Amino acid sequence: MAILNDEAIVLGASPFSNTSLIVTFLTKEQGKVRLVAKGARSAKSRMGVGLEPASENHLEWSRRTGSGLGTMRKCETTRVYQRLWKNYEAMRMASRLLKILDAVLGVDEGESAHFWLLRSSLEALEAGAGAASMEGVFLLMLLKTMGLDPSLDYCAACEKRPGSETTRFDIATGELRCARCPEPTAREMHLRAGAVAAMKEVFRLTPEKCFSIRFAAPLEREIIGCAEAFLQYHGGKSLPRRSGQTSVSR
Repeated sequence: MAILNDEAIVLGASPFSNTSLIVTFLTKEQGKVRLVAKGARSAKSRMGVGLEPASENHLEWSRRTGSGLGTMRKCETTRVYQRLWKNYEAMRMASRLLKILDAVLGVDEGESAHFWLLRSSLEALEAGAGAASMEGVFLLMLLKTMGLDPSLDYCAACEKRPGSETTRFDIATGELRCARCPEPTAREMHLRAGAVAAMKEVFRLTPEKCFSIRFAAPLEREIIGCAEAFLQYHGGKSLPRRSGQTSVSR
């Protein structure tokens, strides 16, 4: 039985028994882990806010070889984003980001880049960054950490330079096609020139700097739709749905 320790952010928790929880963490070095927190639901538990979503902890846990579920041994809370949870929009967005990472990463999947992306996102929300453009930026940076950032130089077929017209994004290839190019695409989305320019700008920045970017509402919807479709198609994982949303499958 291995005993491990790491820095971690809580992605979520669910009841395991009358007194215990199963808590999902994103760790800095070990990826996503799921642990049984014995006694966490007991009235005598001292774990408190340390197991609330987005809380940061220093963990120690044990796990048998080949098992996807470990047992938490120690949990020392190192950071709680108190201001974040006092603002409804920030809280809603933080919850959304946690759910996206939980859906995209399997147990033992994830790298330090995912941990730092999530921490940077939460820090930006805590500092008062507007939630309106947060999800689009987060999804684009998530694609980048997974090595899935698409090519945004168009047209990939006729090599036309970018202009002011709406272009077509091929989800299968991650390439852009101009409106005049006759090449068909199996699965495409339309993107305005402003959306393409905004996406390219995000890919040029680090997580610490990219959350200062603001998108106009129409561009935000295009960017989120494009990033979600590309992530689901190439990552093979369905993202948590919003109300009235249908997922994109391969």
